[in-house]
Amino acid sequence: MSFSTPPIDLSVHHAPGAASDRFALAVTKLLRWCADTFFAKRYGHRAIVLETVAAVPGMVGATLTHLRCLRRMENDKGWIRTLMEEAENERMHLMTFIEVAQPTLFERVVILTVQWVFYLGFSLLYLISPRTAHRLVGYFEEEAVVSYTLYLEEIDAGRVANIPAPAIARQYWGLPPSATLRDVVLAVRADEAHHRDVNHSLAAELGGASPAGNPSPYPWHASTTELTPQEAGPYRVTADFTQDNLPAALQKEHNTAKDVWGVIRVKEGSLRLTHLDTGNVELLDAQTPGYVTPLSPHFVEPVGAVKVCIEFYDHNPRRH
Repeated sequence: MSFSTPPIDLSVHHAPGAASDRFALAVTKLLRWCADTFFAKRYGHRAIVLETVAAVPGMVGATLTHLRCLRRMENDKGWIRTLMEEAENERMHLMTFIEVAQPTLFERVVILTVQWVFYLGFSLLYLISPRTAHRLVGYFEEEAVVSYTLYLEEIDAGRVANIPAPAIARQYWGLPPSATLRDVVLAVRADEAHHRDVNHSLAAELGGASPAGNPSPYPWHASTTELTPQEAGPYRVTADFTQDNLPAALQKEHNTAKDVWGVIRVKEGSLRLTHLDTGNVELLDAQTPGYVTPLSPHFVEPVGAVKVCIEFYDHNPRRH
């Protein structure tokens, strides 16, 4: 199965205008120099440390926006979910890369120190100037795109082993079983390019300008979590099962075949889905379908009365 990410523009750079933009760019360049000096070309370790910081701005922005909207009793214009999605996405980058490179004890100390310093500093900046805060994140993401492009060059040159993609990455991005580290880095780079465009757009909006490009509020792989079976086209749909006749084979470890994706659709009640390769446990209901990637071991458990069916696809249904 082939895998591709949306086309991204690697050359995007927001030319600083106001003094706040120049401040944000200067801070970014300083932190870039620190990262280059400390990590050099150890991109796996760089990703682990920096992603612990990268997940902070979205959460801070979402929290402070939420509180502001409550105080003013106004609509958030969709910003809260967008920023929460960014924070979750960056956290998943971290969870992926700790499967690739284990941080050293010193790096763990750096993470503890830098995360708290950055959290407090960024929170203060967001309270003073949300526009500058989003511009800063936009510049951070520009540098992230550069870093992951250099990571790809190391993989392509054979200086970094192109190992199989971790199971958690295959599940999160819907990668095929044959996916490799290179596919993961491509997916992460596409995410960072999306965050770059969104944060520059939010900064422009806060500055009273029209956002350029009008980027989608959610990453390419998160924009289609609501499936439309008529469009996605399952090649097989089971009969409805209840808690009384749910096949025993589904309630113990099993997996779909190669190049087969499964979607578990709960029509009534709740069902617990456990992914054995990642340890993730999901509670499925009528609003929350479960997704199973090819060859991924899992099992389900009814939670009380339930009615459920299973759809099978010969392609990744999240791409539709």
